[in-house]
Amino acid sequence: MGKAKKLFDEWGKNVPAEARKQDIITFLNAYFPGMWDQKGSSHIVIRCDKLKVSPDYQPYGELTIPVKGGQKVKGIYIKKLFNAANLLEGLKKLNEAKHEKGSELFLGVAIQNRDCSNI
Repeated sequence: MGKAKKLFDEWGKNVPAEARKQDIITFLNAYFPGMWDQKGSSHIVIRCDKLKVSPDYQPYGELTIPVKGGQKVKGIYIKKLFNAANLLEGLKKLNEAKHEKGSELFLGVAIQNRDCSNI
């Protein structure tokens, strides 16, 4: 995921005026594996249920990216793609934090129960 991470970092700092379709596909394969499809050469459609949490992707959790001339994607759509990937990364981190907190709580209860049995 080296190239995709590099694109993520670059696009997070400065969205280019346009990008090559191949760069977009590299990014999609890393951040949206199995969640995108290209209809002909003119549009890439991303479908992800997790995107439904944002009004920008309602009601289906879908983002459509037009491909200009079959080879380039305009900056406005790169920004939308970056924002969707950033949202997923944030949701992933939030889920991991909840999981860790739940594990700590579970461990705390297990330790308390063990301590109580020794009394």
